[in-house]
Amino acid sequence: MNLKHLFLLASAFLVLAPTVYAETADSEKPIQIYADKFDGDDVKQIAIYTGNVAVHQGTLEIHGTKLVLSIDPKGYRHAVMTPEKGKLVHFKQRRDQRQEGVEEWMSGKGDKLTYNEQTNQLILTNNAEVARSENGVVKDTSAGVQIVYNLTNSTADVKGDKSKGSAGRVSTVIAPRDTGKDNNKKSPVVLQQDKKISQ
Repeated sequence: MNLKHLFLLASAFLVLAPTVYAETADSEKPIQIYADKFDGDDVKQIAIYTGNVAVHQGTLEIHGTKLVLSIDPKGYRHAVMTPEKGKLVHFKQRRDQRQEGVEEWMSGKGDKLTYNEQTNQLILTNNAEVARSENGVVKDTSAGVQIVYNLTNSTADVKGDKSKGSAGRVSTVIAPRDTGKDNNKKSPVVLQQDKKISQ
């Protein structure tokens, strides 16, 4: 594989299996990667972007300080984004519109973001959190030590760390259902859990 093909590894990180949640048109948009520096090794099948790394494809945005793209011996692609020390990797993507006048976004953050083509999973590790917002207002959040998205069946496995006691448990906050009344007086539902949740 020549160096030109190495650049196509970026698509493994961005062109993920289509789901009912992601903006459908994103997969048809060009991939743009911005960084202060790029290093490619054609022999090792690895590409490294460093310094203020920003990845864009349609509404999808991923931000960190280092992006490593590679191919394993079986030919599967892997991508890892890490942040600057003391900060987190961030991503966001608009969801397909399901209700007129409501714009939904999914966002997430963590110490590391990994994409595995073989398992078709997107993984946020340590200080992991995902959130869904409607018209700029956060409605639902989930947090844990690790969040694993299965892009094939649109489920998420949110994991905690029992060694940290109650601080290591998985948490979910669900906004109250909109009944057309003043919901500002209602408190969101907060759940503590250690199991797989559907997205």
